[in-house]
Amino acid sequence: MAQTSAKATSKALSFTRRDALRAAAAAAVLASCKAAAGPSIAEAASAAMPNPTLRDACRAAGILHGAARDHLIEPEDPMLDTLMARECDVVTPENGGKWAVFQPQEGNFDWGRFDAGVELARRIGAKPNWHCALWQHMGMPDYMTLPASRQRALGIGESAYFSADGTLSEENYWPRFTAMVAAVKQRYGDNFYRIDVMNEAFFWETERSHPQEQDRYGFRKGMWWVVAGGAKGPEWLDPFFHHIRKEFPSAKLVINEFGIEIDEGWQQRKRAYFQTWLTDAVKRGVPIDGVGLQSHLMAGKPYDREGMKGFLRAMDRLGLPIHVTEFDVNEKHLPRSWSRAEKDRAMAFLAGQYLGDIAGNARLAELCWWHLRSDLNYISREMPELKPHPSPYDAASRPLPLYEASVQALRGRNRSG
Repeated sequence: MAQTSAKATSKALSFTRRDALRAAAAAAVLASCKAAAGPSIAEAASAAMPNPTLRDACRAAGILHGAARDHLIEPEDPMLDTLMARECDVVTPENGGKWAVFQPQEGNFDWGRFDAGVELARRIGAKPNWHCALWQHMGMPDYMTLPASRQRALGIGESAYFSADGTLSEENYWPRFTAMVAAVKQRYGDNFYRIDVMNEAFFWETERSHPQEQDRYGFRKGMWWVVAGGAKGPEWLDPFFHHIRKEFPSAKLVINEFGIEIDEGWQQRKRAYFQTWLTDAVKRGVPIDGVGLQSHLMAGKPYDREGMKGFLRAMDRLGLPIHVTEFDVNEKHLPRSWSRAEKDRAMAFLAGQYLGDIAGNARLAELCWWHLRSDLNYISREMPELKPHPSPYDAASRPLPLYEASVQALRGRNRSG
């Protein structure tokens, strides 16, 4: 990814006095948490539980609130389950719903991680999501990738789409896809709130990947693009939506994408490609119920606020609600010299801006965190030395400034309809 200049970073992080006061107010909840005392972490966490909760604020605005949970990465954790019961109307079995996890070999199913997430949702009175039916870039078992022998002839440099054991082809992709969907339907019924029909279909631009690794509509030249006829035009995705609608008539069907929020050229181009496809898909009658925005925000990178507002208003005109599907804030671009409190304030400020912009310019249907607790987020696993706070709660289930900023951003801001 392209590096921002020091000037751009400074511009992105400069606060007005009013902004600073808002951020300080958001930090107050952290101070109250530190003041909470008790004989156990669980009791301290309970005492620090906000009133109203973020779920309360979401419900008041007609938004479903939830989080991801993976029962292999995070084994049984009663305190986490209690926290999710307080906060979640939806649960995403993070990795459990990925094809590589529940069907690692053709005909060989392992439902454990998917079952655990769906069962947690049932137990706490929430609805499960299915993330994700198809992943254009990763998340496929080896047999569902392209044969390595085809890579040179196809002229595609990204090796993630190919494997020595890959057998995916133009002849077998559809019966394999429909059989997989039938297996999920048989096991879980039509009970998902949201289904991410396609994940990360559009490009992630790098010096190496652009323009060789994307087509003229902005799609990655991934394994699904190859076998489903992406070279013929942008309609190649349509049949997947139509089939899943037939099998899951009650679910909200979305296309799930990342990397359109930053004020950098490649993300602005990606946003434009994404908007064009969505506009044309609605015109074609594709059964798409909303837009999935992963929303892995980058504190310290310049947020393209005006560009995002324009995109959100365009989605609103199309009648497509926004589903924030994997919300967190990454602090790796913030100065290492900053204190924990300074980082938390900057991240809270960005999250509040972002959520306020969505709620004020489009219909926000769902806010789903990529884990409620910061220690369980993938960012903490990848950068443990930072002791980061990407999620709204800390490891002891105490709310962070990110939490209160989100509550304040959503109060009375969501569009109806």
